Amino acid sequence: MASIVLAVVASCHWGDISFSASSSVPREWTRKDTVDFQLPVLMAGRTFHFVVDVRHTEAYTYRDLWVLLRHNVADSLHWQTDTLRCPLYSEDGYPLGKGLTGLYTVEIPYGTLVSDGSSQARVQLVHCIADSAVVGISDIGIRIRN
Repeated sequence: MASIVLAVVASCHWGDISFSASSSVPREWTRKDTVDFQLPVLMAGRTFHFVVDVRHTEAYTYRDLWVLLRHNVADSLHWQTDTLRCPLYSEDGYPLGKGLTGLYTVEIPYGTLVSDGSSQARVQLVHCIADSAVVGISDIGIRIRN
């Protein structure tokens, strides 16, 4: 499995946002192109809210993007995998999210997690669309909030 570990934007501070990072994906994003984020040490026992950000163009041909999200935030020795539905277009075919000139950013809440305080916590994202490769996804990222 190939990994993409290109954190384009990363910020770590103890305000509203504890961590924010995004990564560009290849023009043809395949299921073997895993986006991998190494998290900073999050305070043990504290609850954090996770959001996935997807930036897409009108070249994306499906209404939704389906993503496998793997993480070991709650227990660094055990990975949890969830399937996340990311709606990118309305039922009428209009792009969802914020943006201008054909590039849109959609925020998808993932939920809340309690950190174990490990320095080994990671989040991995990969698409799970039936096609082996998708086009029209520019980048994908995560935000963790207190």
